[in-house]
Amino acid sequence: MNVEKNKIACAVDIGGTKTLVGLVTGDGEIIAKKRFETDITDDPYYHLKKCIQFLSNCIEEYNLNEQSISGIGISVPGLADSQNGILLKAPYAGWTNVRISEFFSHFYNGKKVMLANDVNACALGELMFGEGKKYSSFVWVTISTGIGAGLVLNGKIFEGEHGIAGELGHTVVEWEHGLQCTCGNKGCLEAHVSGNAIAKIAGEKCSKDNTSQFRQYFCDNSLEITAESVARAARDGVIQAREIYDTAASYAGRAFSYAVNLINPGCIFVGGGVGLSFDLLEPGIRKVMQNSVISETNRNIPVTATTLGYNASLLGAASLIFI
Repeated sequence: MNVEKNKIACAVDIGGTKTLVGLVTGDGEIIAKKRFETDITDDPYYHLKKCIQFLSNCIEEYNLNEQSISGIGISVPGLADSQNGILLKAPYAGWTNVRISEFFSHFYNGKKVMLANDVNACALGELMFGEGKKYSSFVWVTISTGIGAGLVLNGKIFEGEHGIAGELGHTVVEWEHGLQCTCGNKGCLEAHVSGNAIAKIAGEKCSKDNTSQFRQYFCDNSLEITAESVARAARDGVIQAREIYDTAASYAGRAFSYAVNLINPGCIFVGGGVGLSFDLLEPGIRKVMQNSVISETNRNIPVTATTLGYNASLLGAASLIFI
C-alpha cells in the first residue's frame, strides 16, 4: 500500500467519553493533536462544530492552510454507513442518522471526507501504519467500555451485507449463567469481558463481602472500582481480582476461537482500555484457544496487543484518507 509521505490528513476520533482531533502525515506521524470531552447532547451537530473548531486550531498552530490538507477522516462509535457518511446509531448518546460527512463538507468545501465505525478504522490503521501490513487477513478487537471487532479480509475491511460485520462482542460465550447484555441478549462477550462488565462484577464481589481483602484493597488505595483498578489489584496479587481477569480471558478465548475457525485470520490484534491489560488476559486466551481451534496452524496464530496504542482510532481515521 503506497502512501505519499508528504500528505497530511485531518483526523477525528469521536469516542463515548472523549474526542481526539489531529493532523497525521502519510507515514503515520501525528504532528498535532487535541483532546476534549465528547458532548452528549440532543444536538450532535453542536459537538461536530467543536471538532471543526479544534481542527482549525491545529491547522493554524502548525502554520498550514486548507490547501495543505488531503482530506478529513472521521471515526465514530456505533453503526455507520461509511458509503454515505452517516452515523446511523450511537446508542451511548442516543444519536441517530447524523449526516457527518455532509456536515464537514460544508466547512471543508471540495475536500475528501470519509467516515468509518471506530473499530473498522482501528483495523484500517493497523493495516496501514501497524503490524497489520504483514497479513492479508486479520481481526482487530477493541475491548473497552464495549467490545467490537474489525475484520480485514484479503487486505480490505469487510463490513458485511448491511455494514455491521464484526460484532464479536455480541457472540454468546456463556449459555448457562449468562449476564444480561445491553443488546437484550444474555451471555454476550461484552456482558462478561468489557470494561463496564469487569467493573460491575468486581463491584458486586466487594458489596457481598464488606470485610474481604478485595474490598479492602480499593479502600486502602482510595481507588474507584474500574477495569483498570481491578487490573492493578490483580498485578498486586489480590486473588479475587486475578480470578476476574482469568474468567474474562476464558470468555475472550471462546470468542476468539469462533473468529479463528470462521475466517482463518493471520493475527488477532487487541486494543482498547481493557486491551492495555492484555498481559493478564493472554495466558487464559491461549489456553482456551488450544482446546477450541480446529487446526494446529490456527491454534498458534499470533494474538497480540496493538502497537498503535491510545491513538489507534485517530490513526485509523487518518488512514481513511490515505487509502
